[in-house]
Amino acid sequence: MMISALLIALVSFRYFILSPEVATGPPFAKRFAEYITPLLFHAGGGIVALCLGPWGFWAVLRNKYLSLHRWMGRIYLLAVLVGGIAGVYLAATAFGGLPARIGFGMLGVLWLGTGAMAYLRIRRGNVQVHREWMIRNYALTFAAVMLRIWLPVFSALGYGFPEAYIAVAWVSWVPNLLVAEMIIRLGKTLTLRRQAELSAASAQAI
Repeated sequence: MMISALLIALVSFRYFILSPEVATGPPFAKRFAEYITPLLFHAGGGIVALCLGPWGFWAVLRNKYLSLHRWMGRIYLLAVLVGGIAGVYLAATAFGGLPARIGFGMLGVLWLGTGAMAYLRIRRGNVQVHREWMIRNYALTFAAVMLRIWLPVFSALGYGFPEAYIAVAWVSWVPNLLVAEMIIRLGKTLTLRRQAELSAASAQAI
C-alpha cells in the first residue's frame, strides 16, 4: 500500500512541473488548463495525504514517537481539507457528465467528512473511534491509486475512455470503503475475543 501510494504521489507531482497540456494530455488538457489553481491544490493535498497516511497506521511510530504522530496527523488532515475542498470544486465540472460528477463529488464530500470525524473524535480523546475514522479516510485517499489501476483495467476490457472514466468515479472509492469497514469490524471482533480470553484467564486464576 505504501509503495503504490508513494509511486502515485510521485507521478502526480508532474502537475507542478509540467504544463497541463503535457501533464494530462487529451481529453483533460483544456479543462485542467482552465482550472489549474484548484487542480494544484487538489493534487498537492492528495500528494501529502498519500505520503503521510500509511505512517499513521504504524504502531511502532505511533507508540514510540507520539508527538511526531500527532504532528503528522495534523498535517495529513490539513492536506485532506485542502485537497478535498479543491476536489469537490473540480468534481462539479468533471469529465463524463453528471454520473462522474456525482461520483467524484461524493468522494470529495466523504473525504472531508471522514477527516472531520477523525479530528473531532481525537479531540474528545476517543482514540479507538478516531482510528476507525482514519481507516475510512485513508481508504478514500487511496482512491487516487485505485483510479489509476481501474482505468487501464476497463480499457483492457474494451470500454471506451468516457465509459471507463464514469465507472472509476465510483469503483475507485466504493470498494475501498467496503474493505475499510471489513478491517474495522475484524478489529472489533479480535478485540472482543482478546477481552473474553483475558476475562476467562482472570476467572481461572481467581
